[in-house]
Amino acid sequence: MDSAAVGLEKAIEAIKIGVSDPERDQLHRELDQFLGWLEPALEVDTGDLEGLVFSHEAINVLREDTPRQSDLAELQEAAPNFTGGFYLVPKIME
Repeated sequence: MDSAAVGLEKAIEAIKIGVSDPERDQLHRELDQFLGWLEPALEVDTGDLEGLVFSHEAINVLREDTPRQSDLAELQEAAPNFTGGFYLVPKIME
């Protein structure tokens, strides 16, 4: 059994799901296909490249997140729609 198959078996065991033999065979085939697709990317020599934390060079200009006491009335005034003790937000899904 190759390392991908061993990893798949460990994942199936760890998440405690029931997987039939045909489903397991299908997962193995799909994993092998994915690794075949990924293999050329893994062969690229990146030894002389500097690692990235972010894909851009932006500087974080956000304020420090410091806890402070807030007045509930002040927070309610700042909310665009506060009803019945809840902050109402626009729907993003139908």
